[in-house]
Amino acid sequence: MAEKSGKKIELEVGDASLAFRVSLEDYHNYQNAFMPDNKVAPSANFLKRTVESGSKDTLQDYLEQGLTVELASAVASEFKPDLEIRVKK
Repeated sequence: MAEKSGKKIELEVGDASLAFRVSLEDYHNYQNAFMPDNKVAPSANFLKRTVESGSKDTLQDYLEQGLTVELASAVASEFKPDLEIRVKK
């Protein structure tokens, strides 16, 4: 089975490591689904879609602890490059 393309992102959460592979399409789908009154389901879908196979069980443990939005936010934040944007006057 071929490895999924995208940016590899690794998180250290407590004593565990989680690895994700995020493509631009994954990121855009997450952004499009994320709404002020609907955060948990899009976040869980994003994480489950991008988690690498060796981290699935650990991710599920953290999702069951209510850390879904926090983990998705960390992965999404790491996916985007650091970029300073200013509005010219």
